[in-house]
Amino acid sequence: MDEVLLDDLAAEHKVLDDLVARLPQESWTKQSPSPGWTLAHQIHHLDVSEGAALLALTGHSDQVFAPTGRWPDRPLPDDPTEVLDNWRSARTASFEAMAGLDAKSPVIWGDGPMTCRSFATSRLMETWAHGLDCFTTLGVEPVDTDRLRHVAHIGYRALPYAFRSQGVTPPAPLSELRLELVSPSGENWTYGDENAPQSITGSAAHWCRVATRRMAAEDSDLLASGPLAHSVLAVARAYLSDGA
Repeated sequence: MDEVLLDDLAAEHKVLDDLVARLPQESWTKQSPSPGWTLAHQIHHLDVSEGAALLALTGHSDQVFAPTGRWPDRPLPDDPTEVLDNWRSARTASFEAMAGLDAKSPVIWGDGPMTCRSFATSRLMETWAHGLDCFTTLGVEPVDTDRLRHVAHIGYRALPYAFRSQGVTPPAPLSELRLELVSPSGENWTYGDENAPQSITGSAAHWCRVATRRMAAEDSDLLASGPLAHSVLAVARAYLSDGA
């Protein structure tokens, strides 16, 4: 597997773990940005999704996504220590499974296969996105890093799925869009043909938030030029399949 990607995934795990590891019990019951979900629900969701990820990584996707399959869900524990310990165990198991596979190994997830590299990227995206929810819940400002390149990349790559899943027809071919982003460290990240007639420009941090549905496009610093670009901001979602 891609060691740099795995290192970045481990770093995102650590950031979130450090945030919640020493919280008082009352913090775990704070309402998160997701309606009906507390902070505990956010971490519990990551625990459950890592359990599903492990099944997919070990060739048992049918247990999750087949018509008779189901997510490996379990009730939310009352004890925050148990919630955290469960997530730690689940993410360690799925991480080790990913590390043992070739980057190009197929993983069946949602509506089709993806490479193990793409699957690891989607796990990083989910950890980061739910981590944002946890930071917001606690009133702590997250520190954006260039690890966001993985999330930005998924947001761009997933545009065909984003339009398809919402039943929206792009007003122009996606090849006519260029994405020009500035990374947290000040680097320029570009996606698409340099001569594309339509563009989205702005910070990678805001693109990633919009693409993970954590920020409304109108509240971001993103500037859209052209009808396709405006449509992209309306439908973007950094998911490579239904299950991601």
